[in-house]
Amino acid sequence: MGPVLVVAGPGAGKTFCLIARIQHLIAGGIDPHRICAVTFTNRAAEEIATRLKHTLGERAEAITRGTIHALCLALLRDHVDAAGLKKGFGVADDLYQSVVLGRLRVPAERRGGILNRFGRHRLQGYKLQPDEARLFREYCAWLAHRNMVDFDELITKAAPLADRIADRFDYLLVDEFQDVNAVQYDLLKQLAAPHGNFFAVGDDEQSIFTWTGADPYVLVRFQRDYEVEPIILDKNCR
Repeated sequence: MGPVLVVAGPGAGKTFCLIARIQHLIAGGIDPHRICAVTFTNRAAEEIATRLKHTLGERAEAITRGTIHALCLALLRDHVDAAGLKKGFGVADDLYQSVVLGRLRVPAERRGGILNRFGRHRLQGYKLQPDEARLFREYCAWLAHRNMVDFDELITKAAPLADRIADRFDYLLVDEFQDVNAVQYDLLKQLAAPHGNFFAVGDDEQSIFTWTGADPYVLVRFQRDYEVEPIILDKNCR
């Protein structure tokens, strides 16, 4: 298969295209255990799981599928020592993160913006102001002391370890590729490195995660890195 980039607008069937590709692979004799399908929201992961279950039955259970955060969490659970974590670590959700900032005496109305900048700092190299850099260190220390990581740290800690599981798969498929940030893209490239079968589906005008660090040029980077021209789906099927 090699690298493939599919670009489509809203309603043009991006997720359907990805599911059809998985079905085609399995119909062609590919072992479902060797397929990894990545999404960027729980809703999309559930939609793909439901559709595959409907068409593939029990074989769908063998496919590694889910959000990129779920994939990274599983990777860190399997390589907890290499990640510098302790067994049984927890994941801090949005509410827990807000509570931590509250304990650090950050007013409620400022917490969302601060957490956003923390994410951009980790994922984009955004430079924090001195007072927020100090607060970031205190926030990280608080989580570490309680054996917790947040969602951004799932990505940054898993990225250097991605090559440890890359040989489990022969095919990597990614939905909503436009929402990938730079660290996630590097992680995905590592997963695809042994085989080069990287199938990405995205919309160049629809990223919903640019405020969290999504790379607006990731589609262009894919074309450059893999020397491919995108397949354009321009018909709205809704």
